[in-house]
Amino acid sequence: MSQIQALQTAVQSSQLALQANQTGYEVGVRINIDVLNAQQQLSSAQQDLSSAKYDTLMALLQLQAACGQLTKIH
Repeated sequence: MSQIQALQTAVQSSQLALQANQTGYEVGVRINIDVLNAQQQLSSAQQDLSSAKYDTLMALLQLQAACGQLTKIH
């Protein structure tokens, strides 16, 4: 859960960095590659977050199954 919270913070930070780079590009103090790098960083952070959420869900399901607490949902 701590990893998910950290990655959510990383996604938020990457979004802010992308916005800053886009603004900098619009006013002429950044180049296009800076914006592209920021977009790549955001995409990577989002992918890491999704993977962490999936891994956490799978671990929870495995734990419930091992404890005999996994039930069917109808």
